[in-house]
Amino acid sequence: MRPVVKFSIKQTVFINVIFVILVIAGGFSLYTIPVENMPMVDIGKVFIQTVYFGASSEDVEQLVTKKIEDALDDQENVEYIQSESYRNFSSILVKFNDDTDYKDLYDELRFRILNIKDELPPEADEPRFIYIDTHRWIPVIIVNITGPIPRNSLKLLAEELKSQLLEIPGVQNADISGDFEKEFHISLDPAKLRKYGVTFMEAAKAIKSANTKIPTGRFRKEKSEYVLDTGKKLSSQKEALSIIVRKDGDGNFIRIRDLVTSARISHRDPTRIHTVNGQDTLRIRILKEDTGNAVDISKKVKKIAKLFQKAHEKDSVRIVFTNDSTIEINDSIKTLGGNLILGMGLVIILLWITLGFRNAMLTAVGIPFSFICSIIIMKLAGVTLNTISLFAFVLVTGIMVDDAIIIMENIFRHFEMGKKRLDAVIDGTAEVMLPVISSAATTIFAFLPMLIMTGSTGEFFSQIPKTVTYALCASLLEALFILPVHILDWGPKIEIKNNLTDEDEELFCHLKSGIFAPLWKIYFWILERLLNHKILTLIGISFVFIISMIMLILSVMGIKPIIKVKFFPGNYFRYHVTIAMPVGTPIELTD
Repeated sequence: MRPVVKFSIKQTVFINVIFVILVIAGGFSLYTIPVENMPMVDIGKVFIQTVYFGASSEDVEQLVTKKIEDALDDQENVEYIQSESYRNFSSILVKFNDDTDYKDLYDELRFRILNIKDELPPEADEPRFIYIDTHRWIPVIIVNITGPIPRNSLKLLAEELKSQLLEIPGVQNADISGDFEKEFHISLDPAKLRKYGVTFMEAAKAIKSANTKIPTGRFRKEKSEYVLDTGKKLSSQKEALSIIVRKDGDGNFIRIRDLVTSARISHRDPTRIHTVNGQDTLRIRILKEDTGNAVDISKKVKKIAKLFQKAHEKDSVRIVFTNDSTIEINDSIKTLGGNLILGMGLVIILLWITLGFRNAMLTAVGIPFSFICSIIIMKLAGVTLNTISLFAFVLVTGIMVDDAIIIMENIFRHFEMGKKRLDAVIDGTAEVMLPVISSAATTIFAFLPMLIMTGSTGEFFSQIPKTVTYALCASLLEALFILPVHILDWGPKIEIKNNLTDEDEELFCHLKSGIFAPLWKIYFWILERLLNHKILTLIGISFVFIISMIMLILSVMGIKPIIKVKFFPGNYFRYHVTIAMPVGTPIELTD
């Protein structure tokens, strides 16, 4: 390894230039890398929602849910289909097999269901498809608009705010939910129906026929082409009341106005009512693009929404923010920042006591440098900064500086042996280069099996081995090539000479004296006993390993939960409460 170290030491200017370039590039990458709560992962699930207003749950099950399930019966790579039928509403969840082409399967699913659309009741709405990925599952933030004004006015304000929010760079979509579907309600008078001899079905059929628009083809004339259709859609109360039901015996027309008690614009009974702080609301879900920065988007959304609230303050319009993903992101960043600062602080203090302040500072530089170099690799590899990759950084923070500490301590040992600065740096680095590389490699190999995990769970956890690998590779780069050059340029100015001839004293003199002397005595005593009784030591370690594996297997298989296993730890930012009301309870009463 000496030739490698000697060659790198000769490239001092080049390595320092590379160091500066990496620091600048790391700062730029840290500023521009996408930041989000969860990595972009396709969950492999699709929700199919169909509204069949006015139907009981049994009718919805028979006429809508089962027909859709039958259409998907022989589709390949479907793990399971889970359906729920409610009054007015059908919801079907389709889960695809892990590691299949979710997008192609989704397109095939849509094609199959749209093909049987004519088999569904004509009164049912067109099925709505919701493809689930982490961005839809966890939006950047939800903006709630509420106020003591008519819902129509609230909808207009929501549309106005949505148009402003869509102009924010990185915003993919802004979905408005919570609005009631507008309808024209006609109430027929039974007495008038009997008077004119008109049945309810006749009146309903006349309204449906008058509110039908059918394309009838094209008409070409020389260089012009016209699209033809017949019928029309009703657009006013007057048109609805003027519909002719039939002609009576005297040749007079019986119109809808002759049969009604009231005709008015209203809305369909809601299947969901959104509220915030006890007030009805319209929600705008902000979804980001893959390259968008959730923290920046959230800040801009809040700024625009607050200005919007101030502009409509006279109407008592209020903006409430919910489901803010940046709460978790900022919490993870705060934890990571605290760990980085604490790690650097402890390294500086311990190395200051043992090796001196200058050496401590040179070693501590490895933590932030490895971090920003990892960010460069993550940006190039398309890995975002999210709560899982931040967790991986927290996990590996202490490991990132280990290589630098080993090399620094060994170089310092060679200084104490009386070697010149250049020789101490070369010998100290070359001596531990292979062990340091082996140590980092074993840690990387311990995390790599996580890449074998399949499905959305595997995609989530793949962020950890990737981030750990990037961080340790950056740590090796800094410890093996940059740190020796820095020690050579800015290390101790006075050569430390030691005339002691006892080999043990030369090797361990800096540990046998000072504040760590009692700890060294205890450590040396334990190490001596373990090495003098190798067989007993091996048996003891094997016994502990076997017990640990038994505990792990029992916990993972659920036989005995000695170690609690969770996909994600508990989230104490939000709580979900489900309340079951008696059957037949109106949704307004539940609200």
